[in-house]
Amino acid sequence: MTMTPQDKWKTNQEKVAFVKSFPGLTTIWRQAQGLTVETSIPFPDQKPYTALVFSEGHFGVCSPLHDEPQLLTTGLQLVRPFLEKARPEGFKEYDRLHALDQETGRQVRLENIINAIANNVASIPELKARIRDLVRQWDN
Repeated sequence: MTMTPQDKWKTNQEKVAFVKSFPGLTTIWRQAQGLTVETSIPFPDQKPYTALVFSEGHFGVCSPLHDEPQLLTTGLQLVRPFLEKARPEGFKEYDRLHALDQETGRQVRLENIINAIANNVASIPELKARIRDLVRQWDN
């Protein structure tokens, strides 16, 4: 029997379809709920990827976990209701640092505004009058 390139393509497509539906394949994290990670095996030739073996004959392939600060912060807020009892000291420190970051940002914005006014008052004579008017509006 002569095999054609189309036969090879079709055979490969069947294999790929089977691999994508392999029994126990975990393709989204929700499918791993309740399972235990039994082991992780780094890909030897594709360093950032890891095969995970879960309990009950499940497995999956994943890329490295994200460590981008914005994603971690959002993730931390999402898991807080589940982890705060187990990690109260971590959340206490996070809250302290978050409050400090917010206050530092507020102080820097204030200094930027004051410096902008100070740097422009000489070259924009009407600036003082406009600021006085603005302050009067706030006081009334």
